[in-house]
Amino acid sequence: MPEGDSVHRVARRLNAALAGRELERAQAPSPRSPLHGGAEALLGRRLDHAEARGKHLLAHFSGDLVLHSHLGMSGRWRFFADGRSPHGRPWLLLAAGSATATQTEGKLLRLVSESRLRADRVLRRLGPDPLGEAFDRADATRRLRELGAGREVGEALLDQRIVAGVGNAIRNEACFAARVSPWRAVDELETEQVDRLLGEVERTMRASLARGRRPRAIYRATSCPACAGRVSSRGQGDENRTAYWCARCQA
Repeated sequence: MPEGDSVHRVARRLNAALAGRELERAQAPSPRSPLHGGAEALLGRRLDHAEARGKHLLAHFSGDLVLHSHLGMSGRWRFFADGRSPHGRPWLLLAAGSATATQTEGKLLRLVSESRLRADRVLRRLGPDPLGEAFDRADATRRLRELGAGREVGEALLDQRIVAGVGNAIRNEACFAARVSPWRAVDELETEQVDRLLGEVERTMRASLARGRRPRAIYRATSCPACAGRVSSRGQGDENRTAYWCARCQA
């Protein structure tokens, strides 16, 4: 699943390709697309700016209209700078001049007014985004303590109400870097451990955004890069997302 760092990269690329330009093409050729027959509402509108909020992409267009996208497990955005159109039938195609952006598959794809977006319950409940302009770590700490009470650390970090944008790879890397087992109870963490853990979440995501690739030490590894011991892995939480950890290095 694309995580918050990936969606922030998409927002950057969408801005670079289309921001400030009026759309000359707006189509949803796939009959499976939620916007099939409705994407034309974007034709002739100017993209003011695109932003990421956690795993949600919001593209703001002139005329009080917002494109809201969530890629889920299988969605993908692609960009072309030479006027090419992709093979197949994407769920959405946006173009101006030689710049083209397409989305295929995904969990959510809709057009909504700015006012309706502001009232969206899912977006309003999102925790602070480590890649936002002002990541509020104190708020993230409070949310982790309150919403994560009675839960394991690795499961709690995937709760978008606590920290927006964290997915399976990021939570595993952050737990390893902070030397905290994903199986520790949130209630057992000391203040210093919580601060270190959330700091590593932010560092991992910012490093990924800056480098264009996510740091990887423990995720899908078989041996620990710190002690060379065996890396354990098994599903965690209701969604059974695979946790990776080193029993020697992560208490």
